Amino acid sequence: MTELVTIAHLNTNITDRIRPFSKNGAIAAAIFILPMALFGIFANVVTIIVIVRSNKLSKSVFNFMIVSLCVSDLFSAIISPLSLHRRTLGYDDWMMPEFFCKVFWSFDNWTSIVTSFHILLFSGVRMFSISAPTYYQRMTLYHVKIMVCITWFIAFGSGFIPYWLWFGLKDEDRSEGIGSNWPDCTLKYQWLQSFKLYTKVAYGIFFYMPMIVVSIISPIIAKLILKKRKERIQRKNNEVSAATGQNTLSDFERKHQRRENSAILQLFVIVGSFMLGYVPSSAYFLYSLAVPQTTLAEEITHWNFGMISYILLRVSECVNPIFYNIASSKMRKETILFFKSVLLKCCPSRYSETIVSEVPTSATGYTSRDGNQKIDL
Repeated sequence: MTELVTIAHLNTNITDRIRPFSKNGAIAAAIFILPMALFGIFANVVTIIVIVRSNKLSKSVFNFMIVSLCVSDLFSAIISPLSLHRRTLGYDDWMMPEFFCKVFWSFDNWTSIVTSFHILLFSGVRMFSISAPTYYQRMTLYHVKIMVCITWFIAFGSGFIPYWLWFGLKDEDRSEGIGSNWPDCTLKYQWLQSFKLYTKVAYGIFFYMPMIVVSIISPIIAKLILKKRKERIQRKNNEVSAATGQNTLSDFERKHQRRENSAILQLFVIVGSFMLGYVPSSAYFLYSLAVPQTTLAEEITHWNFGMISYILLRVSECVNPIFYNIASSKMRKETILFFKSVLLKCCPSRYSETIVSEVPTSATGYTSRDGNQKIDL
């Protein structure tokens, strides 16, 4: 369903224009995107705080990469309202300075490339830790920080800068002809051919190559973990059987298996969330270049495809912090302790009696019930 609106072009008379979306469509998009943006900001900030302030979690190279991923998702959540404005109220007339149009496109592409490279890096380091544990022990946080910084720098140069140059508000001479029915905040038409070449090369390198690699690596990692576990159990059982005649799993082995299961689960949920968000998003951009918007029906298809792909991207970024907690018992414990500490600080009279065993031990921290966990606040 579409609605008829009147648009005043800068260099033409007032003409009738049929938008490719209805008022109900705009409201539905806002209902989906705005709550997810707020939740994405909240969840990613909490995850960053929990990891950074935990002595145990902050020492893990994988958790450092998760922090960097959360920063990327946080930026994406912050600019989500700009995307909503571009596809609804600002579709025909961007109501803000062009600077914010450029900010939306540049940060959106920058963080997308950062996320894609991080998934590839995360899978590669996990593969390295399983296949070459001796050499992996030599890897420190310093090495991972360097790799993460390089990732952000490459993504800035190859993602942020081109989009800042190529995108903006439509030129006055585009009121008719090719690109006239694109959203107001869009690709500058003079850069169309450069952008087509960029998408063919960059999308293959920055998105599809990482997708293919992690799709191959992830099952291999799971297979290697299970193979090493089988060999380890068989070796231990042979030793125990020779001494006692019984085959049982030790407590250490059970804990080891739980850690391995968490590693497999963590990898698969991160990769799965990445696929959920970026496969539709990258497919939409390629579709946009291949299929013109010359009729209202094509415009409607473009708008619906674009909005659905962007909502899935937001869903992916929102569920990432949830997945991090699902896949890691340590993360869950630290997150619960963090929320309890916040409740104690905000409402000490209400929660001091229900959280008797987890009271502040000093001005900067508290100790958990078992006396082993401590978080600096």
